Amino acid sequence: METMASVGEFALIQRFFTPPSGPLPPGVVLGVGDDGAVVSVPRTQQLVVTTDTLVEGIHFAADADPVLLGQKALRVNLSDLAAMAAQPRWYVLSLSVPGDTPVVWLEGLVSGLRQAAQRPAGEVVLIGGNLTGAARGSLSITITLLGLVGRDRAVTRGGAQVGDHILVTGTIGDAALGWAIQRGILTGVAAADQAALLQRHHLPDPPVELAIALQESAFSRSAIDLSDGLIADLGHLCRASRVGARVHAERVPLSPAARRQVEQQGPALLARLLGGGEDYELLFTVAPSAVAAVHVLAEMMGVPVTEIGVITAGSEVVVTHQDQPLMVEAGGWDHFGGV
Repeated sequence: METMASVGEFALIQRFFTPPSGPLPPGVVLGVGDDGAVVSVPRTQQLVVTTDTLVEGIHFAADADPVLLGQKALRVNLSDLAAMAAQPRWYVLSLSVPGDTPVVWLEGLVSGLRQAAQRPAGEVVLIGGNLTGAARGSLSITITLLGLVGRDRAVTRGGAQVGDHILVTGTIGDAALGWAIQRGILTGVAAADQAALLQRHHLPDPPVELAIALQESAFSRSAIDLSDGLIADLGHLCRASRVGARVHAERVPLSPAARRQVEQQGPALLARLLGGGEDYELLFTVAPSAVAAVHVLAEMMGVPVTEIGVITAGSEVVVTHQDQPLMVEAGGWDHFGGV
């Protein structure tokens, strides 16, 4: 069996990461193979850069499917660019992998990355990176993603205004339930629901194209991706905008699988889902006059959006359920908590 150590760093790079000869992708002046990559940024646009790391034992288990890992590693970065309404263009990959890791694992990871890189507006192109050894149990995957946005058009956390409506895409809490199922914390879930929740945990689907369309239509005043948990991330947005918020928990969109769990266990589980993480959906705020147009746009693009609350004066994030206070642990996903 081939291992990473038996094949060697440079042979692995040549096999898996060196692009075929031919014209370079749009915007790439110099890609994989030199000490650094060179890209061209049009003078009317700005570069948006984000990075995320997935670490064995923290974000995934040792026996995780490498194809799913590759997809998730790139998709979580896509979620950050969606929040800022940037078009993803290029990425850099850094891998730290134990030498006895089978080469077939790397083949699976690269396959997952390539699947996630296929986007409606064009492929997100690998332009460089680093491959190094690691101690057993210390595998890590770091991606730095670069995107383009019109000059001074990036959507940030700091633009929310009092009276704005708060909207979210997709459904909330599926990834947290999938995480609990995978680790045996949540049991007795029907097989079909298990599959749906695990799918959402392994394969987030950030609404990049909708986020860009919202920005191009000047609808979104502020936005954040839901990686740390809905209430925690809303808190980040409110602090950046110097505002407060009121959230109606009963309006938060749940998938059928998640709703069945909440119906069985009650509002306490709903509160936990609002404090869970890794939804990788978009939370954004819009002026009241734009809400109807946002729903029309979202429906045209096939992305569900739901109003869950309103931006308020002050600094407090208040969560209610059927007009009663709901206590939510807003600490969010803890990257030092481990799996």
